[in-house]
Order: sequence, then structure tokens, then C-alpha cells
Amino acid sequence: MKTFHISRRDFLKRAALTTAAAGLPPWYLSQTLDAAEPAKPLSPNDKPGIALIGCGGMGRNDAKLAAAFGNIVAVCDVDAKRAGEAAQQFGGAQVFGDFRKVIERDDVHAIINGTPDHWHTLINLAAMKAGKDVYSEKPLTLTIDEGRRVVEAARKAQRVFQTGSQQRSDARFRLACELVRNGRIGKLNHI
Repeated sequence: MKTFHISRRDFLKRAALTTAAAGLPPWYLSQTLDAAEPAKPLSPNDKPGIALIGCGGMGRNDAKLAAAFGNIVAVCDVDAKRAGEAAQQFGGAQVFGDFRKVIERDDVHAIINGTPDHWHTLINLAAMKAGKDVYSEKPLTLTIDEGRRVVEAARKAQRVFQTGSQQRSDARFRLACELVRNGRIGKLNHI
């Protein structure tokens, strides 16, 4: 009978990796370990290819505004009907049900992330790792740690990353803040 020898250090490494992997779905591990090819660089006269991931109301509105500056070449949503409607709205953009396929495309230079909150970090990290610029809806992340990872990824990949903050700069919201800060609504006891 043969005996198998493993060092304590190798055992601990393998155990830690196995423990970490056991809590994550296989697609997440493969996504984070495999990097897609970066987008083809643009000449100054080219419009960027933009992909919308998450074809709900805010995502489609964001893409509509972005279409003035680039071409919406792909849309992605787990709801095929919603993705199809978005594709029609944006002149026949290619439809996807899996965001990983979208970020693999070399004609996609930027993504608009209009997915539900709990998907933001995963998609944003994957897109930047693949060399895409990102505009993501609020909230940026769900935890402080996720936020730090997104900032680190943007710096490492040297990508543009922006998160929506439209309501924070609207005149009505600024007025509301001024009223509260100046005590115009009375003493604030609970928010």
C-alpha cells in the first residue's frame, strides 16, 4: 500500500481553497479566475460599443441617454421578453441571457449595469477585469468590503467606473437637504 505525504502548509492551503470554493457557485469561481480579452481600442473618431446588462426601467433609461454617445450593441437580461424589448428599442442590439457572454465581446467597450442590487459587485468586477468601462446603478455595493474591491479593481484595470447619483444633485433634493440642515422642518428625531 502506497502512502500519500503532504506538507502541513500544502494541506492548509488546499483546505482553505476547498472551504472557500464550497460556499461559492462554480460559475462564480470560473468567472473570477478566467479573464476575458480586453476590448479593441477605439480610434478618436469611433463611437464606443455599449452593452446594457439588466433591461429594466432604469437600465433602459440609462442606455437611452448613453446612446447619444455610443452604439448599444448588446442587451442582457434573464427575462428574455424584457431583453427582446430592449433590443428592439436599441435598433436590434444582440440579445443575451448571460452577462459573461456580453463581457467576452471585443466590440463592447463599456457596460451599463442596471441589474438588481445584489448583482452589481459581481458584474462590475467581471466587466473591469475584462477591460470594460462601467456605469452602474446605485447602490454601488452592499458592503464596505465590496466597495473596496470595486475601487481596487478599477485602479488595477485602469478603467472608468461611475455609479449613478442623479437624485443627489437634483435641485429638489438639494432643497430638501437644506431645509433639514437648517431646522426648517423642526427638530429631527428619527430617520
